[in-house]
Amino acid sequence: MSNAIPNLSTSVQNALKGINSDSFLGSIKPVLSDYEPINYELPTFRLGWHQLIVIGNGFDLECGLASSFSNFVKARTVDFEKADHGQIAEDVLFTKTIWDVILSSMGDANWCDIEGCIADWIAPKNREGKSSKSKFEKTLHKLANPTRTYDTGKVEDSVALFLEMRYQHHEPWNSENLLQITREDLAKLESDFDRYLSDEVETSKGYKEKVSELMSEIILDQRPSNDKYDVEESILSFNYTRAVNRFRSDEHDTEYVNIHGRLGGEIIFGIDGTDRMDNPMALPFTKTYRLMALDLPDVGKLVHVPTSGVPMAGGTKMIKFYGHSLGEADYSYFQAIFDSVKLYEGGTRLVFYFRPHQLSNGQMQEEGQARKEMMDKVIRLLVAYGLTLDNKDHGKNLIHKLLIEGRLSVRLLRNEV
Repeated sequence: MSNAIPNLSTSVQNALKGINSDSFLGSIKPVLSDYEPINYELPTFRLGWHQLIVIGNGFDLECGLASSFSNFVKARTVDFEKADHGQIAEDVLFTKTIWDVILSSMGDANWCDIEGCIADWIAPKNREGKSSKSKFEKTLHKLANPTRTYDTGKVEDSVALFLEMRYQHHEPWNSENLLQITREDLAKLESDFDRYLSDEVETSKGYKEKVSELMSEIILDQRPSNDKYDVEESILSFNYTRAVNRFRSDEHDTEYVNIHGRLGGEIIFGIDGTDRMDNPMALPFTKTYRLMALDLPDVGKLVHVPTSGVPMAGGTKMIKFYGHSLGEADYSYFQAIFDSVKLYEGGTRLVFYFRPHQLSNGQMQEEGQARKEMMDKVIRLLVAYGLTLDNKDHGKNLIHKLLIEGRLSVRLLRNEV
């Protein structure tokens, strides 16, 4: 080499002068030939895809579990009849509470609606949604001003008579002590329901197997391929059961949250806290208040919030509903979920599944009637949600927008597992 290489020491430059480049490469060529060329492949990136499964008591009923509140009340009635006939205490499972008296006084259409019963007792609303005088207040007036005459056709008189017989030497009645009994008796009712349903889970034949099958049907329907997407699921259950503790996709554990508590722990019967959180009497009976005490884990993982400009974290793509009544008592939950996924301007799909069920006369419901029932519930839910949107025009055309974008469907769940 005739030219000096800059920045190298003199000794290194002198050593390099004696090397012939061709002979140097020739000497190392055999060594290089022993190695295969390295192919560098870029890793395969898959888009994130998350779905939320929402289930209600219809899910457990379809799996053969006698889990409805009406089943529970019927079991209590049989139990109380045993007690009335002098059966020994060991055979009597339940304790009669003021809630049994209140429920028995409700109309045929509402006698098994515990949430409506609590709301009507402590914080009712009239047809315009405004607060009206509660049964609690009427009962307190009756207790505080005893006449010793009772009209058992009135719930306040029936409850007053029950409490007078139960507490024959009670201190003067006031709002505080009646409220305390109301809360304590509700806790007894919840404990009794926990015991009743736990026994049903253990004795119901094939229940756990049916749960796995039905949940698989819901999860797999319209689920994309794992080859193209990084798929995750979460389950929001309004039931107290969890017959199968874990579901998982190929790569992820499925988040499973019993929003109202679980059997063997604390379970709650409560009312919607909307417009009631500033009512000190109603507050302890709201689901919002009770949920704070439960300290539920992993609730924040139920919904994946879309991140602007990040396609790999596109948020929850699909929300599936099955077996839920979509009743007003749970509207606040759905509002929070829809707000999180930015339902109006986002890309989340809503799928409401239905299956015909057996009617009270023993006949099977027609598919068209089952679809219509579900459509009516969905429309009420989405109209109510639309009213909460800041842009009222968006609220009015929410259902239409979801339909034309292919993001809303009422669908028969077929058994294809």
